Amino acid sequence: MKEPKDQELISKILLNNCSDSLSDLVERHSGMFFSIGKKYAIRCGINMADLSDNRHLVTFNAAKSYNADKGAKFSTWLGNQVRYFCLNYNTKNSRLIPTEDSILEFIINNENQHSPIESGEVMATIVDLFDEISDANTKNAIYYRYFYNKDRILNYSEIAEILKVTPQTVLNWHNKFISFAKQRLVSQGIKENV
Repeated sequence: MKEPKDQELISKILLNNCSDSLSDLVERHSGMFFSIGKKYAIRCGINMADLSDNRHLVTFNAAKSYNADKGAKFSTWLGNQVRYFCLNYNTKNSRLIPTEDSILEFIINNENQHSPIESGEVMATIVDLFDEISDANTKNAIYYRYFYNKDRILNYSEIAEILKVTPQTVLNWHNKFISFAKQRLVSQGIKENV
């Protein structure tokens, strides 16, 4: 018997509230869900049990909001929903909340923005960019500034003390990352005219 396509399962979920179809969709994309979820959960302070407990909900919400006409595969859409779920989980204690305020100030220029974007999309991109930093010094500076302390962003002097360099050096590394982030956001079409 031929396995139903994602769109068929989604239709059954939305039209008939079919829990079996939801379970099939969850199981079908379970590997991808946990692969993406694990990457973001670690940074966002979510344990894997909480992530697992929410996979039906995240998948259901992804199915409700999925639009095949936009050309994306459901797995891609679900992957983005997993990222957003992790980034927005426990907003009061998330280590990424202070990051959002500070980094958006550098990256998002609302006056030149042609269309509104979700801050979660920007933050997901920032987390992805962190993995792409090749320079160890820049990576350390960004880690200590945005991910080290879940309650606040460390200032350049505090990071300089940890890394045994001057605050100006930390600022230079940070600016190098911001420049890289801006270029990547423009190339991905997330931000224009940065």
